[in-house]
Amino acid sequence: MRHSADAVIIGGGVMGASAAYHLAMRGCLNVVLLEARSLAAGGTGHSGAIVRQHYSQDVTTLLALHSVEMFERFESLTGRAGIFHQTGWIKLGSPDAVEAMARNASRHRELGVEVKEILPEDLGGFIPDINVEGIGAALFEPRGGYADPVGTTQGFAEKARQLGAAVMEGVRAVNIRVEGSRVVGVETDSGLIETQVVVNAAGPWGAKVASWAGLETPITVTREQDVLLRCDKAPDVTRYAVSDGVDRIYWRPYKGNVLLVGDGHPKDVETADPDEYNPEADGSFREMIMERLRVRFPGPSEGFEIVGGYASLYDTTPDWHPLIGRDSDLSGYVHCNGFSGHGFKLGPAVGKVVAEEILDSRAHTIDISSLRPGRFRENALLEGSYAGNQA
Repeated sequence: MRHSADAVIIGGGVMGASAAYHLAMRGCLNVVLLEARSLAAGGTGHSGAIVRQHYSQDVTTLLALHSVEMFERFESLTGRAGIFHQTGWIKLGSPDAVEAMARNASRHRELGVEVKEILPEDLGGFIPDINVEGIGAALFEPRGGYADPVGTTQGFAEKARQLGAAVMEGVRAVNIRVEGSRVVGVETDSGLIETQVVVNAAGPWGAKVASWAGLETPITVTREQDVLLRCDKAPDVTRYAVSDGVDRIYWRPYKGNVLLVGDGHPKDVETADPDEYNPEADGSFREMIMERLRVRFPGPSEGFEIVGGYASLYDTTPDWHPLIGRDSDLSGYVHCNGFSGHGFKLGPAVGKVVAEEILDSRAHTIDISSLRPGRFRENALLEGSYAGNQA
Protein backbone atom coordinates (compact mmCIF):
# COMPACT_ATOMS: atom_id res chain seq x y z
CA MET A 1 0.00 0.00 0.00
CA ARG A 2 1.24 3.50 -0.84
CA HIS A 3 1.58 5.81 2.14
CA SER A 4 1.70 9.03 0.13
CA ALA A 5 0.12 10.11 -3.14
CA ASP A 6 -0.26 13.12 -5.37
CA ALA A 7 -4.01 12.48 -5.35
CA VAL A 8 -6.36 10.05 -3.60
CA ILE A 9 -9.71 9.24 -5.20
CA ILE A 10 -12.42 7.87 -2.93
CA GLY A 11 -14.91 5.71 -4.84
CA GLY A 12 -14.35 3.06 -7.50
CA GLY A 13 -17.34 3.73 -9.73
CA VAL A 14 -17.11 5.16 -13.22
CA MET A 15 -16.27 8.67 -11.94
CA GLY A 16 -13.38 7.56 -9.77
CA ALA A 17 -11.98 5.19 -12.38
CA SER A 18 -12.27 7.82 -15.12
CA ALA A 19 -10.51 10.42 -12.96
CA ALA A 20 -7.69 7.96 -12.21
CA TYR A 21 -7.38 7.16 -15.92
CA HIS A 22 -7.20 10.80 -17.00
CA LEU A 23 -4.73 11.74 -14.28
CA ALA A 24 -2.49 8.83 -15.26
CA MET A 25 -2.78 9.70 -18.96
CA ARG A 26 -1.60 13.22 -18.08
CA GLY A 27 1.48 11.78 -16.35
CA CYS A 28 0.23 12.06 -12.77
CA LEU A 29 1.07 8.48 -11.82
CA ASN A 30 1.24 8.62 -8.04
CA VAL A 31 -2.54 8.30 -7.78
CA VAL A 32 -4.45 6.03 -5.41
CA LEU A 33 -8.01 4.93 -6.19
CA LEU A 34 -9.79 3.54 -3.11
CA GLU A 35 -12.81 1.27 -3.42
CA ALA A 36 -14.25 -0.30 -0.28
CA ARG A 37 -15.73 -3.27 -2.15
CA SER A 38 -15.06 -3.93 -5.83
CA LEU A 39 -15.02 -1.66 -8.86
CA ALA A 40 -18.52 -0.55 -9.93
CA ALA A 41 -20.05 -2.31 -6.91
CA GLY A 42 -22.32 0.67 -6.14
CA GLY A 43 -24.61 2.73 -8.33
CA THR A 44 -22.40 2.42 -11.41
CA GLY A 45 -22.72 -1.33 -11.66
CA HIS A 46 -26.52 -1.13 -11.59
CA SER A 47 -26.81 1.86 -13.88
CA GLY A 48 -29.30 1.78 -16.71
CA ALA A 49 -26.20 2.87 -18.67
CA ILE A 50 -28.13 4.57 -21.48
CA VAL A 51 -25.88 6.88 -23.48
CA ARG A 52 -27.54 10.06 -24.75
CA GLN A 53 -26.66 13.71 -25.24
CA HIS A 54 -30.09 15.28 -24.77
CA TYR A 55 -29.94 17.74 -21.88
CA SER A 56 -31.31 21.18 -21.10
CA GLN A 57 -28.02 22.73 -20.00
CA ASP A 58 -25.06 23.20 -22.36
CA VAL A 59 -22.59 21.92 -19.77
CA THR A 60 -24.25 18.51 -19.44
CA THR A 61 -24.82 18.25 -23.19
CA LEU A 62 -21.13 18.92 -23.81
CA LEU A 63 -20.05 16.45 -21.13
CA ALA A 64 -22.30 13.84 -22.74
CA LEU A 65 -21.05 14.65 -26.25
CA HIS A 66 -17.42 14.41 -25.19
CA SER A 67 -18.19 11.13 -23.42
CA VAL A 68 -19.83 9.66 -26.55
CA GLU A 69 -16.65 10.42 -28.45
CA MET A 70 -14.67 8.50 -25.83
CA PHE A 71 -17.12 5.59 -25.79
CA GLU A 72 -16.71 5.34 -29.57
CA ARG A 73 -12.92 5.05 -29.11
CA PHE A 74 -12.98 3.09 -25.86
CA GLU A 75 -11.05 0.06 -27.12
CA SER A 76 -8.24 2.17 -28.56
CA LEU A 77 -8.12 4.30 -25.38
CA THR A 78 -8.16 1.51 -22.81
CA GLY A 79 -7.74 -1.81 -24.58
CA ARG A 80 -11.17 -2.98 -23.41
CA ALA A 81 -13.41 -4.11 -26.30
CA GLY A 82 -17.17 -4.58 -26.58
CA ILE A 83 -18.13 -1.82 -24.16
CA PHE A 84 -20.32 0.52 -26.23
CA HIS A 85 -23.39 -0.59 -28.17
CA GLN A 86 -24.28 2.27 -30.51
CA THR A 87 -27.86 1.27 -31.21
CA GLY A 88 -29.14 4.84 -31.34
CA TRP A 89 -31.28 6.51 -28.69
CA ILE A 90 -34.92 7.64 -28.97
CA LYS A 91 -36.71 10.17 -26.78
CA LEU A 92 -40.50 10.17 -26.60
CA GLY A 93 -42.31 13.22 -25.31
CA SER A 94 -45.89 14.21 -24.53
CA PRO A 95 -47.66 17.04 -26.41
CA ASP A 96 -46.66 19.34 -23.54
CA ALA A 97 -42.98 18.60 -24.20
CA VAL A 98 -42.99 19.37 -27.94
CA GLU A 99 -41.70 22.92 -27.64
CA ALA A 100 -38.96 22.09 -25.14
CA MET A 101 -37.76 19.10 -27.15
CA ALA A 102 -37.58 21.15 -30.36
CA ARG A 103 -35.75 23.97 -28.58
CA ASN A 104 -33.23 21.61 -27.03
CA ALA A 105 -32.69 19.73 -30.29
CA SER A 106 -31.97 23.01 -32.10
CA ARG A 107 -29.41 24.01 -29.49
CA HIS A 108 -27.85 20.55 -29.55
CA ARG A 109 -27.21 20.81 -33.28
CA GLU A 110 -25.37 24.06 -32.64
CA LEU A 111 -23.20 22.24 -30.09
CA GLY A 112 -22.40 19.41 -32.49
CA VAL A 113 -24.93 16.76 -31.48
CA GLU A 114 -26.45 14.74 -34.30
CA VAL A 115 -30.20 14.60 -33.69
CA LYS A 116 -33.22 13.96 -35.91
CA GLU A 117 -36.87 14.70 -35.28
CA ILE A 118 -39.34 11.85 -35.81
CA LEU A 119 -43.04 12.31 -36.42
CA PRO A 120 -45.07 10.18 -34.00
CA GLU A 121 -46.79 8.46 -36.91
CA ASP A 122 -43.38 7.37 -38.21
CA LEU A 123 -42.26 5.74 -34.96
CA GLY A 124 -43.45 2.35 -36.16
CA GLY A 125 -40.53 2.34 -38.59
CA PHE A 126 -38.21 2.37 -35.60
CA ILE A 127 -40.22 0.44 -33.01
CA PRO A 128 -42.79 -1.87 -34.64
CA ASP A 129 -46.14 -2.33 -32.87
CA ILE A 130 -45.71 0.74 -30.67
CA ASN A 131 -48.91 2.54 -29.71
CA VAL A 132 -48.29 6.23 -30.56
CA GLU A 133 -51.31 7.51 -28.62
CA GLY A 134 -50.28 10.34 -26.30
CA ILE A 135 -46.89 10.86 -27.98
CA GLY A 136 -46.46 14.45 -29.16
CA ALA A 137 -42.84 14.39 -30.31
CA ALA A 138 -39.90 12.06 -30.77
CA LEU A 139 -36.18 12.54 -31.30
CA PHE A 140 -33.47 10.17 -32.51
CA GLU A 141 -29.76 10.38 -31.71
CA PRO A 142 -27.90 7.92 -33.96
CA ARG A 143 -24.72 8.18 -31.85
CA GLY A 144 -26.55 7.18 -28.68
CA GLY A 145 -27.11 3.73 -27.25
CA TYR A 146 -25.93 1.98 -24.11
CA ALA A 147 -22.72 0.71 -22.55
CA ASP A 148 -21.49 -1.93 -20.13
CA PRO A 149 -21.13 0.00 -16.86
CA VAL A 150 -18.92 -2.54 -15.10
CA GLY A 151 -16.70 -3.04 -18.14
CA THR A 152 -16.37 0.71 -18.62
CA THR A 153 -15.20 1.18 -15.04
CA GLN A 154 -12.83 -1.76 -15.19
CA GLY A 155 -11.43 -0.55 -18.51
CA PHE A 156 -10.56 2.87 -17.13
CA ALA A 157 -9.13 1.41 -13.91
CA GLU A 158 -7.03 -1.23 -15.63
CA LYS A 159 -5.46 1.31 -17.99
CA ALA A 160 -4.73 3.61 -15.04
CA ARG A 161 -3.12 0.67 -13.22
CA GLN A 162 -1.00 -0.20 -16.27
CA LEU A 163 0.27 3.37 -16.36
CA GLY A 164 1.28 3.27 -12.69
CA ALA A 165 -1.73 4.31 -10.60
CA ALA A 166 -2.67 2.20 -7.57
CA VAL A 167 -6.20 0.79 -7.80
CA MET A 168 -7.02 -0.59 -4.37
CA GLU A 169 -10.18 -2.69 -4.10
CA GLY A 170 -11.31 -3.81 -0.66
CA VAL A 171 -9.65 -0.82 1.02
CA ARG A 172 -12.08 1.50 2.76
CA ALA A 173 -11.53 5.22 3.34
CA VAL A 174 -12.61 6.13 6.87
CA ASN A 175 -11.61 9.79 7.27
CA ILE A 176 -10.06 12.81 5.59
CA ARG A 177 -7.36 14.64 7.51
CA VAL A 178 -7.47 18.42 7.34
CA GLU A 179 -5.04 20.97 8.73
CA GLY A 180 -6.31 24.54 8.70
CA SER A 181 -7.96 24.98 5.32
CA ARG A 182 -6.02 22.24 3.48
CA VAL A 183 -6.35 18.50 2.91
CA VAL A 184 -3.31 16.61 4.22
CA GLY A 185 -4.30 12.95 4.06
CA VAL A 186 -6.85 10.17 3.81
CA GLU A 187 -7.21 7.57 6.54
CA THR A 188 -8.11 4.04 5.45
CA ASP A 189 -8.76 0.80 7.25
CA SER A 190 -5.24 -0.17 6.13
CA GLY A 191 -3.46 2.99 7.24
CA LEU A 192 -2.87 6.64 6.40
CA ILE A 193 -2.15 7.97 2.91
CA GLU A 194 -0.62 11.43 2.98
CA THR A 195 -1.89 13.62 0.16
CA GLN A 196 -2.75 17.21 -0.64
CA VAL A 197 -5.53 16.28 -3.08
CA VAL A 198 -8.62 14.16 -2.48
CA VAL A 199 -11.42 13.54 -4.98
CA ASN A 200 -14.81 12.64 -3.52
CA ALA A 201 -16.27 10.26 -6.10
CA ALA A 202 -18.16 8.24 -3.51
CA GLY A 203 -21.61 8.55 -5.11
CA PRO A 204 -24.33 7.74 -2.55
CA TRP A 205 -21.70 7.96 0.19
CA GLY A 206 -20.59 11.39 -1.06
CA ALA A 207 -22.25 13.40 1.71
CA LYS A 208 -20.72 11.16 4.37
CA VAL A 209 -17.24 11.51 2.85
CA ALA A 210 -17.67 15.29 2.63
CA SER A 211 -18.58 15.40 6.32
CA TRP A 212 -15.19 13.90 7.20
CA ALA A 213 -13.66 17.09 5.80
CA GLY A 214 -16.16 19.30 7.63
CA LEU A 215 -18.17 20.02 4.49
CA GLU A 216 -21.91 19.82 3.93
CA THR A 217 -23.29 18.76 0.56
CA PRO A 218 -26.99 18.78 -0.39
CA ILE A 219 -27.18 15.15 -1.49
CA THR A 220 -30.22 12.93 -0.97
CA VAL A 221 -29.82 9.18 -1.48
CA THR A 222 -32.77 7.54 -3.24
CA ARG A 223 -33.61 3.92 -4.01
CA GLU A 224 -34.28 3.21 -7.69
CA GLN A 225 -35.46 0.02 -9.34
CA ASP A 226 -35.11 -1.77 -12.69
CA VAL A 227 -36.51 -4.98 -14.12
CA LEU A 228 -35.33 -7.37 -16.81
CA LEU A 229 -37.97 -8.25 -19.35
CA ARG A 230 -37.86 -11.08 -21.87
CA CYS A 231 -39.40 -10.18 -25.26
CA ASP A 232 -38.98 -13.34 -27.33
CA LYS A 233 -42.20 -12.72 -29.30
CA ALA A 234 -41.34 -9.08 -30.06
CA PRO A 235 -37.55 -8.89 -30.56
CA ASP A 236 -37.78 -5.60 -32.47
CA VAL A 237 -38.73 -3.88 -29.21
CA THR A 238 -35.16 -4.51 -28.04
CA ARG A 239 -33.50 -2.64 -30.91
CA TYR A 240 -33.00 0.85 -29.42
CA ALA A 241 -32.33 2.56 -26.13
CA VAL A 242 -35.45 4.61 -25.38
CA SER A 243 -36.37 7.30 -22.85
CA ASP A 244 -40.16 7.43 -22.77
CA GLY A 245 -41.23 10.67 -21.11
CA VAL A 246 -44.90 9.93 -21.79
CA ASP A 247 -45.16 6.72 -19.79
CA ARG A 248 -42.28 7.69 -17.47
CA ILE A 249 -40.15 4.65 -18.25
CA TYR A 250 -36.90 3.94 -20.05
CA TRP A 251 -35.66 0.77 -21.67
CA ARG A 252 -32.65 -0.53 -23.51
CA PRO A 253 -31.32 -3.87 -24.78
CA TYR A 254 -29.76 -6.06 -22.12
CA LYS A 255 -28.84 -9.47 -23.52
CA GLY A 256 -30.46 -11.31 -26.40
CA ASN A 257 -34.19 -10.52 -26.42
CA VAL A 258 -34.12 -9.17 -22.87
CA LEU A 259 -34.79 -5.53 -22.04
CA LEU A 260 -33.68 -3.54 -19.00
CA VAL A 261 -36.63 -1.33 -18.00
CA GLY A 262 -36.70 1.40 -15.36
CA ASP A 263 -38.99 4.01 -13.88
CA GLY A 264 -38.73 7.64 -15.01
CA HIS A 265 -39.62 11.02 -13.58
CA PRO A 266 -41.76 12.69 -12.31
CA LYS A 267 -42.39 10.29 -9.45
CA ASP A 268 -42.29 10.04 -5.69
CA VAL A 269 -38.77 9.38 -4.45
CA GLU A 270 -37.87 6.76 -1.85
CA THR A 271 -34.97 7.86 0.32
CA ALA A 272 -32.50 5.21 1.45
CA ASP A 273 -29.53 4.48 3.66
CA PRO A 274 -26.70 3.44 1.30
CA ASP A 275 -25.42 0.97 3.88
CA GLU A 276 -28.78 -0.69 4.44
CA TYR A 277 -31.47 -0.89 1.76
CA ASN A 278 -33.44 -3.57 -0.08
CA PRO A 279 -31.50 -4.45 -3.28
CA GLU A 280 -34.38 -6.42 -4.79
CA ALA A 281 -37.10 -5.01 -7.05
CA ASP A 282 -40.52 -4.84 -5.38
CA GLY A 283 -43.42 -6.90 -6.68
CA SER A 284 -45.54 -3.75 -6.91
CA PHE A 285 -42.83 -2.08 -8.99
CA ARG A 286 -42.73 -4.99 -11.41
CA GLU A 287 -46.48 -4.82 -11.92
CA MET A 288 -46.41 -1.03 -12.39
CA ILE A 289 -43.80 -1.38 -15.15
CA MET A 290 -45.90 -4.04 -16.86
CA GLU A 291 -48.99 -1.85 -16.70
CA ARG A 292 -47.18 0.99 -18.45
CA LEU A 293 -45.77 -1.35 -21.10
CA ARG A 294 -49.22 -2.76 -21.79
CA VAL A 295 -50.37 0.73 -22.71
CA ARG A 296 -47.42 1.41 -25.02
CA PHE A 297 -47.27 -2.11 -26.51
CA PRO A 298 -50.80 -3.53 -26.25
CA GLY A 299 -50.06 -6.42 -28.61
CA PRO A 300 -46.46 -7.49 -27.89
CA SER A 301 -46.81 -7.02 -24.13
CA GLU A 302 -48.90 -10.19 -23.96
CA GLY A 303 -45.65 -12.09 -24.53
CA PHE A 304 -43.46 -10.03 -22.20
CA GLU A 305 -42.06 -11.88 -19.18
CA ILE A 306 -40.20 -10.34 -16.25
CA VAL A 307 -37.14 -12.50 -15.60
CA GLY A 308 -35.26 -10.42 -13.03
CA GLY A 309 -34.88 -7.10 -11.28
CA TYR A 310 -32.91 -5.15 -8.72
CA ALA A 311 -32.73 -1.88 -6.80
CA SER A 312 -29.82 0.51 -6.57
CA LEU A 313 -29.12 4.09 -5.50
CA TYR A 314 -29.00 7.64 -6.86
CA ASP A 315 -27.08 10.47 -5.21
CA THR A 316 -29.40 13.37 -5.94
CA THR A 317 -28.97 17.14 -5.61
CA PRO A 318 -31.76 19.75 -5.33
CA ASP A 319 -31.44 20.77 -9.00
CA TRP A 320 -30.66 17.26 -10.32
CA HIS A 321 -27.23 18.37 -11.54
CA PRO A 322 -23.88 17.20 -10.16
CA LEU A 323 -21.27 18.83 -7.97
CA ILE A 324 -17.96 18.97 -9.86
CA GLY A 325 -14.87 21.00 -9.06
CA ARG A 326 -12.52 22.23 -6.38
CA ASP A 327 -14.01 23.40 -3.10
CA SER A 328 -13.58 27.13 -2.59
CA ASP A 329 -13.15 26.76 1.19
CA LEU A 330 -10.93 23.67 1.46
CA SER A 331 -7.74 23.53 -0.61
CA GLY A 332 -7.10 20.17 -2.23
CA TYR A 333 -10.68 18.90 -1.98
CA VAL A 334 -12.41 18.12 -5.29
CA HIS A 335 -16.14 17.37 -5.56
CA CYS A 336 -17.29 14.71 -8.03
CA ASN A 337 -20.71 13.47 -6.95
CA GLY A 338 -24.42 14.25 -6.87
CA PHE A 339 -25.02 12.95 -10.39
CA SER A 340 -28.71 12.34 -9.72
CA GLY A 341 -29.07 9.21 -11.81
CA HIS A 342 -27.72 10.57 -15.08
CA GLY A 343 -24.02 10.36 -14.32
CA PHE A 344 -22.80 7.19 -16.04
CA LYS A 345 -23.07 8.59 -19.54
CA LEU A 346 -21.08 11.66 -18.42
CA GLY A 347 -18.36 9.66 -16.67
CA PRO A 348 -15.67 9.58 -19.38
CA ALA A 349 -15.68 13.36 -19.74
CA VAL A 350 -16.12 14.06 -16.04
CA GLY A 351 -12.86 12.27 -15.29
CA LYS A 352 -11.10 14.52 -17.78
CA VAL A 353 -12.38 17.78 -16.32
CA VAL A 354 -11.61 16.57 -12.79
CA ALA A 355 -8.02 15.88 -13.88
CA GLU A 356 -7.87 19.39 -15.32
CA GLU A 357 -9.16 20.86 -12.07
CA ILE A 358 -6.30 19.12 -10.25
CA LEU A 359 -3.45 19.59 -12.71
CA ASP A 360 -4.36 22.88 -14.41
CA SER A 361 -6.22 24.61 -11.55
CA ARG A 362 -9.41 24.70 -13.62
CA ALA A 363 -11.30 22.64 -16.18
CA HIS A 364 -10.84 23.98 -19.69
CA THR A 365 -12.04 21.28 -22.11
CA ILE A 366 -15.56 22.13 -20.91
CA ASP A 367 -16.57 25.07 -18.71
CA ILE A 368 -17.99 23.39 -15.59
CA SER A 369 -18.30 26.55 -13.50
CA SER A 370 -22.10 26.27 -13.47
CA LEU A 371 -21.70 22.91 -11.64
CA ARG A 372 -19.62 24.48 -8.86
CA PRO A 373 -20.60 23.25 -5.40
CA GLY A 374 -21.12 26.80 -4.17
CA ARG A 375 -24.10 27.36 -6.45
CA PHE A 376 -26.47 26.11 -3.76
CA ARG A 377 -25.25 28.72 -1.28
CA GLU A 378 -25.50 31.34 -4.04
CA ASN A 379 -29.04 30.29 -5.02
CA ALA A 380 -27.77 29.71 -8.57
CA LEU A 381 -29.49 26.39 -9.16
CA LEU A 382 -29.70 24.98 -12.66
CA GLU A 383 -32.99 24.30 -14.41
CA GLY A 384 -34.11 21.48 -16.64
CA SER A 385 -36.76 21.35 -19.34
CA TYR A 386 -38.19 18.11 -17.99
CA ALA A 387 -38.87 16.52 -14.63
CA GLY A 388 -36.22 15.14 -12.34
CA ASN A 389 -33.15 13.43 -13.71
CA GLN A 390 -34.20 13.91 -17.31
CA ALA A 391 -32.55 17.30 -16.65
